[in-house]
Amino acid sequence: MKTKILLAFTASFLSIFAFSQKKKKEMAVYAEKKGNDYYLVRLEEDKQIPNVYIYSNGVTKPYKNYTDLKDIVMEFPGMMESNNSTKEEMVSVLKKGDKFYEITTQRKDPKNFEKTIITVYEIFQGQKRIVEEYDTIYDLAGSPYKEAIFID
Repeated sequence: MKTKILLAFTASFLSIFAFSQKKKKEMAVYAEKKGNDYYLVRLEEDKQIPNVYIYSNGVTKPYKNYTDLKDIVMEFPGMMESNNSTKEEMVSVLKKGDKFYEITTQRKDPKNFEKTIITVYEIFQGQKRIVEEYDTIYDLAGSPYKEAIFID
């Protein structure tokens, strides 16, 4: 009996592990706030066209299914401007527990992705407060806020 339970547990663990390995990985590339909703543009690994989500009332769900990058740019023109800009641009949002964060990037050099400052703001009652700043995207990768940019 113990052997059967152990085998069942092992099989379920392996199936969960296999399922988790098939999850798609995305990277946040742009976000825009319209009213109370956030539109999140995330690029999936090995895919040319980003996925677009809407974050509304604490829930993230797919917004639209786009087949052409041009259609996304037409709806969110700020996305292309942010690519060559040195001004601060929102790239993602994150809810951890009862706290809500906006993550922004600002390039020091618009031609060099690695020279980017990442700022994490806590949003509370409509007020923004800087929580953390990172000098590179690599510094953010080791932080508690990494899942705002690197989405599994």
